[in-house]
This record gives sequence, structure tokens and C-alpha cells, in this order.
Amino acid sequence: MARLDEHTGDDWGEMAKIYKKLTVGASSKPIRVILERLNALVPFSEATGILDDGTGPGPIISRIIEEYGTTIPNTCTLTATDFAPAMVDQVKNLKQEALQKNPESPWDRVSISVLDAMDLKGISDDSQSHVTAGWVFFMTPDPQKCLTESRRVLESGGVLGCSSWAGSQWMDLMKLASTIRSDKVVPELPKEWSSATAMKVEVEKAGFKDVTAEEVEVEMSFDRYEPLIDLLTTKMPHMINLLKEFSADEMQRLRGLMLARMKETVRSEPGVLHGTALIAVGKK
Repeated sequence: MARLDEHTGDDWGEMAKIYKKLTVGASSKPIRVILERLNALVPFSEATGILDDGTGPGPIISRIIEEYGTTIPNTCTLTATDFAPAMVDQVKNLKQEALQKNPESPWDRVSISVLDAMDLKGISDDSQSHVTAGWVFFMTPDPQKCLTESRRVLESGGVLGCSSWAGSQWMDLMKLASTIRSDKVVPELPKEWSSATAMKVEVEKAGFKDVTAEEVEVEMSFDRYEPLIDLLTTKMPHMINLLKEFSADEMQRLRGLMLARMKETVRSEPGVLHGTALIAVGKK
């Protein structure tokens, strides 16, 4: 079976171009919940350093600046990092666009770099008041190492907010690959990151206290069936790896199965697929 962590940062290059459009609906509500929970524990108005770990195309750091930017102290450092250079480039573009609109924006002091969540080298111990990590830790070979690194860089009393998935209808579509070839099984989420109860245990295991975990229902909107199937089968790094040995006929059959399932699930275009995100927050 393939594994979720069997990809490099460069593998996400193609996905980065459309990742934001794919995830904007699905991630919006969970991000709001993460930030509300963190702000309740340690207000962003008291932040000394904010790290968006595994920033992707920047939805969390963008939301922090949009919703809390006017209250974040000028002395607070802002950092966004990701394993994938293509994602980092996306955030750099966001920063440039934001500063063109408003040179005084907090974006001016956002430091953006390529960095592995399992090794936050260059980020000092006890230097951050807030760490966010949206849908990243479970994608790495060692999620516990990500958690311990997050705890290392947090100051005493600092807070972490991270997320995962319990499941989704779009994930179920990708799992249809095994009906074409039984050896082509879509990687399962680690059991430690696929329920709120298990996720809470993992965060506590890393030494965090006052940990809470919860489910958040989400939606992914799409305009037409076919482009979403294209995205799921030809742009997701783990799916590219899984399907690379499929013949043209096998790919056509898979697409047919996915299309039929989508039409059963959502009977008209445009439509919405549903999923369940997991949110955990904890304090150092």
C-alpha cells in the first residue's frame, strides 16, 4: 500500500496551482474554528510570535492577518513555512499582492521559507506564542516529531492549533481506484489522526496540556463533475503515484466509476461534497 508521506516537496508543484481553489471552501470553517480556539486561549492581541507551519498556499496566515492583523502587536514576528517550494512561492505572491494594495499591511513582516515540519531549524526555542498547522502533520513520516518541534518553538503557555480529516466524500471517490486494481489502495489516514479522540491523545503525548479536539463539518463546492475528477486523479501527488501504472483503459474505467459515484452523491452541477475535519488545540 502507498503511504501519505511518500512524496517530496517538489511533488506539490502542480497541485499548488489549483490547491487554493480546491480547499477554500473545505478549509474556511475549520480555519475559523482553529483561530477562535487559539484566540480564546491566548489572544492574538498578546502574540509575541506566530508560526504557520505547513502553510500551503497560505489560507491560515492570510486569515490571521485579515481577521486579527489590526490587533497583533507590531513587535510580534510572523512566519509561514512549508515543505513544498511551490506552496512557498504561492504565499510569497500573496504577500506581494497584499503589499501592493497596502504597504502598511502586517504582511510586510511575514517571513516565508521552505522548512520541514519535523525539523523547524532556524526557529528558536520558546520563540512563538502561537503555532498553526493545517492538515500537515499526518502527511509526514513522523507526526510526533512535528508535534514535539512545535512544542519546542512555543514559549511557556504558548498554543498550538492543528487539523486533520475524519473523512470526506472526495476521499471516498479516490478510494475507487482499488475496484479497478486491488493492489492500488489509497493511503489511509493514520488512525492516530482520523478521530477527535485519537488526535487528542497524540497531542497530549507530545506534552501539550489543556488539549481539546473536535469535529467540524465542511463542504467542498464544485462547478462541474469532470474538472474535479481531473483534479483528484491527475494533480494530487499521492494519487499520481498510485495511478502511474494504470493503462489508459484503466484510467477511463476509474473516471467512469468516479463520475457515476459523484452523480449518485450529488445529482446536479454545480454541487457540494461533504467532509468532516478534525481540530485540536493545546497549550505548552
